Amino acid sequence: MQFMGLTDTEKQKLEYEVVSDRARLLLTRLLRHATRAENNTVKIVLQNNVVNIARNVLDLPIYILEAEDGDYYYPSEYGWHNAEIELVLRRPETPDLVEIIADLIQEGVLDVESVNNILENDNLSFSFGSSGNLDDIDVSVQILSIEEIEESESEVDEHPNIRLLVSRMSTSIEQNDPAAVLHASASVFETLAKDIINIESTQDQTLASFFDKYRNDSELPNEILDYILDIYRRRNTEPLAGHGSTQLTNITQKDAVILAEMTRAFIRIERQLSAMSIRLEGSESSE
Repeated sequence: MQFMGLTDTEKQKLEYEVVSDRARLLLTRLLRHATRAENNTVKIVLQNNVVNIARNVLDLPIYILEAEDGDYYYPSEYGWHNAEIELVLRRPETPDLVEIIADLIQEGVLDVESVNNILENDNLSFSFGSSGNLDDIDVSVQILSIEEIEESESEVDEHPNIRLLVSRMSTSIEQNDPAAVLHASASVFETLAKDIINIESTQDQTLASFFDKYRNDSELPNEILDYILDIYRRRNTEPLAGHGSTQLTNITQKDAVILAEMTRAFIRIERQLSAMSIRLEGSESSE
C-alpha cells in the first residue's frame, strides 16, 4: 500500500525527535541531485513538483508554474525555485519532514537507501522502507521503540537521541528520581545546542565550553538561555545528578516535574523559532 501519512501515534512519537541541520543539509544535497537536468525547463518542472509535494504536507498553497510565451520562464521563477529547493527539508518540523521524505521516496525522487544512511549517521529513531518497483512502490516509516533506541544507544559515542533523553526524564519522574531528571534535562540541552550550532568540533566538548556560540546561534531569548546554562552547571554539582555522591540531592520531585515540562517546551520552542527564521529568510530572498 502506498504511503498515506503518519498516524497520530506516530506523530506523537516523533514530537521530540530532532533532526540536525547537518542531516537536513545532506538530505537537501540528495534533493538537488534528484532535480538536476541539462534542460532548464525540465529542471524547473522537477523542482516545482518537489516544492508542491512539500507544500501539500505543510498545508501551503500549491505554486502553479505558468510559462510565458510557450516554455519561457522569467529568471525570477528559476531563482524562486532554486531557493525553495534549499528550504524543502530545512523548513518542516520532524513529523512533517518525515511525511515529505516519504512522499518524495514514493514519487521516485529520493532513494530510500541514501536517505536511511543519512538518518542512521544522525542517530535518528526513524527510517524508511520500500518495496515494489517505481510504478508500484510501497513506502513505509519505521520508528524505533524507546527500548530499541536504548539498545542501539550503547553503540553511539556521541549525539544521544533527544527522544530517548525525554523518555528518560519521564521515567525518572515516575521512579521519583529528581536527580536523574536533572541529568537527562542537561543532556537534552547539550545535544540540542550541538545540533543548533552544527560544528563537528563541538561533539566532544561540554556545553559550557561552547555556550557563547550557542547563545549567538540560538533563537531562544537570553533569559531562557541563562536558565539552560544554570541547569547544565547544576548537573555538574548536584549530588547524584552528574556524579556519585554520599549526599542526598537537593532537587524535589516538584522541581523535577517543572524542569521536565520546561525542557520539553524549550525543545519545541527552539525548533519552531528556527523554522520561523528559515521561513522569514526564504520570504525575503523571494522578494
